[in-house]
Amino acid sequence: MKEGFNMSKKRLWTNILILFLLGVNVGACVSPRQSTENETLWPTEAWAQSSPEEQGMDSAKLNEMMAMIDDRGAPIDSVLIIRNGHIVFEQYRNGYDQQSRHHIQSVTKSFTSTLVGIAIKEGFIENVDQRLIDFYPDRTIANLDPRKQNITIEHLLTMSDGMDWHEVDLPYTHPDNSLGQMWKTDDVIQHVLDQPMLRDPGEAWNYNSGTSILLGDIVEQATGESVLVFARKYLFDPLGIGDIYWSMADWNNYHTDGGLYMVPRDMARLGYLMLKGGLWDGVQMLSPDWLSEATMAHYQTHGTYGYGYQWWMLPVSGIFAATGHYDQAIYVVPDADLVVVFTANVPDEAIHPEDGMLIRYILGACEDLPAEFSHQTYSNHGFSIEHGTEYGVLEQPGDGRDEQSNGSGAVQFHFISYPVEIINVSWDEATFGMKPGDVLENAFASMDDQERRAIELGDTVTITINNKDLYAQNITLATELIPLSGLVSVWECAQGDRRYVISYLTDAEHTTSERYTRFKEAFESLTCDVPT
Repeated sequence: MKEGFNMSKKRLWTNILILFLLGVNVGACVSPRQSTENETLWPTEAWAQSSPEEQGMDSAKLNEMMAMIDDRGAPIDSVLIIRNGHIVFEQYRNGYDQQSRHHIQSVTKSFTSTLVGIAIKEGFIENVDQRLIDFYPDRTIANLDPRKQNITIEHLLTMSDGMDWHEVDLPYTHPDNSLGQMWKTDDVIQHVLDQPMLRDPGEAWNYNSGTSILLGDIVEQATGESVLVFARKYLFDPLGIGDIYWSMADWNNYHTDGGLYMVPRDMARLGYLMLKGGLWDGVQMLSPDWLSEATMAHYQTHGTYGYGYQWWMLPVSGIFAATGHYDQAIYVVPDADLVVVFTANVPDEAIHPEDGMLIRYILGACEDLPAEFSHQTYSNHGFSIEHGTEYGVLEQPGDGRDEQSNGSGAVQFHFISYPVEIINVSWDEATFGMKPGDVLENAFASMDDQERRAIELGDTVTITINNKDLYAQNITLATELIPLSGLVSVWECAQGDRRYVISYLTDAEHTTSERYTRFKEAFESLTCDVPT
């Protein structure tokens, strides 16, 4: 599964959606930076090394990230940062070191996708429009309706195959989990080929590790070589990837959806190949067209994440990534000439911090990036507010409504990393004359018993933002994972007869003054201009 789409993160988002109740009841891919052959460093033999400062990065910010990891006891096993072709930061934890191979889980999928791209470039496979069944003329395939007959390589690459596959919607231990069922078979290829169809291929995205198993086997069918032999000849050896282990899915097929073990420096080589447009030391290993399609969001998945050819697109500045269960990751940031690798053993029920650490701390350490890398403006439904790019954006309709409108709705900016931070803005048409305290009390009173038990109200305080005094309520919110604490207040917009309920919550133990400062920073840019 996308391990960025972890069940624990979903549960946390579900829990914090209760914040919306505080307000609603009151009424394509960036092209890699081009480098000339002379100025590009090729780490086929070894990576060049440099200090962060020599490559335009602030080492203090990176050290702050590591201190956060250590203070939280986060099971992050390695952090590797490559900028401008140089290793600028490399840290290991939990018994791992530079020579330790790590299970990279579903990062394997991006290696498998790359092998398909190389097989096309080398002429073993014609194109992504070739049909799946054409590679298996000697197999008897169950449920072979016209929809299955139309599945192409591209549908497999983008997980838009249309199979009735249940991997992330059921626990792995559930008897109906499709991935769990696959691992109990003696022939994983036949098992995936036989799956019933749910929809037309290309109609929708659905996470399906079986597609990666089929892609690996298609490489073998097309080339006449095992996927490991092909990978060693056309990818691993040319990139200088050394000591790897690739586990088997059954007696005959490699685990091409999640079976690779390798060291972080070798993981980074794949990211660097993608960063450099598929070029490696004078050899064009992937066609530019392939790379563009591979790192383009063909489908939106959860939130604002996109999915390409077994690569994920983050909703920030053209970043794309290979990710794996328990928080393995290769991030590629073309506009920053940056490759970042994490390995970890973060359990499903924990916070999964790596996206946030990449954006807040690692990109935050880059001192030469344009402003859009650090801040964005949300402007919709008659108001605007600035927020850091590290915050995810989640929009909700107002209570009892089908969709957001200028009259009612909510938007949440969430940083699900270390520390967790939630900024929330809910709005409704104002009934003037009510005191802010009464508005909040009415909102809390409108909750059911379960919702009310999750919230503990504290003292009230007056906070001044842009010369406006706001009555604010201290609040603690219980969730399954962590307690959140912060402030909630009411902000009125006279121009449009609009009332906003605004809140800031975090899991960090801030002093009172620090929490108030964060609240002020979150909302000092809030402005309203309701259209007439």
